[in-house]
Amino acid sequence: MKKSTSIAIIGAGIGGLSAALALQSRGFGVRVFEQAHALGEIGAGLHLSPNGLKVLNALGLERGLSLVAARPTAISIKHFATGSSNFESRFDDQFERRFGTPFYSFHRADLHAALSRAVIEFDPDCISLKHQAVKIVDGNDGVTVEFDNGATEQTEILIAADGVHSRVRASVHGELDARFTGHVAYRGMVATETLPPDFVEPKFNVWVGPGKHFVAYPVRRGELINYVALIEEDGWQGESWTTKADKAVLARNFEGWNEIVRALVDLTLQGECYKWALLVRDPLPIWSTKRVTLLGDAAHPMVPYLAQGAAMAVEDAWVLAACIERGANCATALRNYEQARLERTTKIQAASWEQGQLNHAVGRNDDEFRGGGFADPSWIYSYDATELFPRRST
Repeated sequence: MKKSTSIAIIGAGIGGLSAALALQSRGFGVRVFEQAHALGEIGAGLHLSPNGLKVLNALGLERGLSLVAARPTAISIKHFATGSSNFESRFDDQFERRFGTPFYSFHRADLHAALSRAVIEFDPDCISLKHQAVKIVDGNDGVTVEFDNGATEQTEILIAADGVHSRVRASVHGELDARFTGHVAYRGMVATETLPPDFVEPKFNVWVGPGKHFVAYPVRRGELINYVALIEEDGWQGESWTTKADKAVLARNFEGWNEIVRALVDLTLQGECYKWALLVRDPLPIWSTKRVTLLGDAAHPMVPYLAQGAAMAVEDAWVLAACIERGANCATALRNYEQARLERTTKIQAASWEQGQLNHAVGRNDDEFRGGGFADPSWIYSYDATELFPRRST
């Protein structure tokens, strides 16, 4: 496709910025529109397994990311009370040789900052803040986007990277039915310096117990411990990540659990504990029209139990950019992207929920704990979008 093709992206989160960078690196100009008043991300952690990290390395971020990431040494499934591990898979040299990169954990703000710097380096003016899309007019000759501030944008291709509550998706495909899973997530961060030395193993730690589990891992070079507690809980269906929670309520949910779990909750700064309900949506059968497509959570929202939300958005970004580069026209490019991504993301959506069910089953008694573990993610980690969709030779 011609490099002069106009492309707009709605959403300057990790998926939107990854798509912008992947397109810029192929010579395309991009406009990114973000509803927030400033670039930034919430104070949460995330993982990038090799399937996602390989894409960002190919986009030139390898050194910068290595300076801000933490490198968990293993994933370890632990008994909720004793802390003993029944399953451990190491992220060692053998893992890196097998999958091509390390396994990283990030503070979301650090990953977001690295992406935004790279995008702005290509084009200092490509990101427009305070632009919330309110109406999409998808025509034969182009797409018109109307924003809440009165501005409009005409573009040949529109990429919706505006998250789980995507306005573009709702405008083009209609609202998705969302069902409460019965699971509620709480999150917080603890400064490592406030903990006894070596108190939390530098791993992707998962304590599993009856009806709940607790995940903790290092971020920002190990300076912080990010935790997420997932509980079977009725009565709360708010999906916002920024709803404050009372850490005393969270502490009561984990009475009798391992001392590390209880200490992490206790040391969370008051006012820095958050909660959100986990909702599921059926996979979309199609993402694209002739000129509009979806990316990341806008296309395939998933529960966090396999830690693949960010990685899927990053994979989407690379594949979409490759399909646009190769496509004879807009409709062909977007159709090829959708066909390349639908089966994989749908499968991972289902597997993520299945892993959550496994986590909550393990630990109900000692026999079940000894038989439980973590589903083998090799089929996820071994995927390499950069090999399947290599850049064209220049």
